[in-house]
Amino acid sequence: MKEQYIKMRNSHRIDAALLYTFAREQGFDGDTAAFMTAMQFMDINEMLGAIDRKFELILLFDKNNKFIKVVE
Repeated sequence: MKEQYIKMRNSHRIDAALLYTFAREQGFDGDTAAFMTAMQFMDINEMLGAIDRKFELILLFDKNNKFIKVVE
């Protein structure tokens, strides 16, 4: 899961299916429709930041504070 998440982050695209799988592994018991509804009300940056911290990842930014990529 961690490797897939890093690939998603480094692609600069959100994979809702991967995030749903992660949520299920963390105890979320709703269906995909409930998850997608919940995602509409979440701050995606906060959610990704929480997952980054859980996986203990390092984020690289350029001098203008633009996200470059995630490393372990």
